[in-house]
Amino acid sequence: MNGHKELRAELIRLYLHVCQLDVQSLKPGNISVYSGAKDLSVDDFLNSAKASAEPITDPNSSLGFRILNAASATHDAVSTNTNLGMILLMAPLVQAAYAQQAGCGIELALVNILQQTSIEDAQLVYQAIRLAKPGGMGDQDDQDISEEPNVTLLNTMKIASTWDQIAAQYSNNFQDIFNFGVPRYQNLMEKWNDEKWATTGLFMSYLAQYPDSLIERKFGLLKAREISDMISDLEMELCRSDSPGRYEAQLLEIDRQLKRNLINPGTSADLTAASIFAAGLI
Repeated sequence: MNGHKELRAELIRLYLHVCQLDVQSLKPGNISVYSGAKDLSVDDFLNSAKASAEPITDPNSSLGFRILNAASATHDAVSTNTNLGMILLMAPLVQAAYAQQAGCGIELALVNILQQTSIEDAQLVYQAIRLAKPGGMGDQDDQDISEEPNVTLLNTMKIASTWDQIAAQYSNNFQDIFNFGVPRYQNLMEKWNDEKWATTGLFMSYLAQYPDSLIERKFGLLKAREISDMISDLEMELCRSDSPGRYEAQLLEIDRQLKRNLINPGTSADLTAASIFAAGLI
């Protein structure tokens, strides 16, 4: 039990640190200390992190309750969706951190967690999603969010994986995070030794490599691909540079452009945060 207590303290520390990095780093189109929005502030995100830190790291929670309780705590704190994507991605990683055994790494533990999800987990996660009301959900023919799911959480995520990158992580055992996000973040940290710029670089890499599914749901796949293409050259220059700060003005101009058009690459930000969280668990 003492081991769980120590692990929980470390998970809370890591979770809060990643959530702080999320708003301290320049990620064009997203809320940060560089630029806010009319209806959301940096404090909303920080208050969300503080409120959800305890429930998301509860050592006794099932995956479904871990997600629902964290989303409920966020809703009670700020009454808007600030962190649902991060909760959906980090909760299985927390669950895997508790489930690790000698000789079993975080990735294998995560695979086991995902394979063991239940219909109850799916029902609880649907409650969390309804509570948070994320943008661009629309209506689906199978396992629509307005209905009660009748398959396991993993199977609902497999159905949603064609239009949602977060769901896709469940269906591919978080391979984008472990095979792309974690090593890219580690490489940028080794190159720059600066967590905030490594976060920016990773975010830009995700956005360039994977058309953002939140943009796709709201504006269509062509717009999502257009944004990825628009930033690809800058992302390449940034990540090759020894002085990422030289690109701040260009990144801020893209930030202004995206926010003028109400375009938020929120899924890329969620994948970025989850990758940094995963890197901290390895």
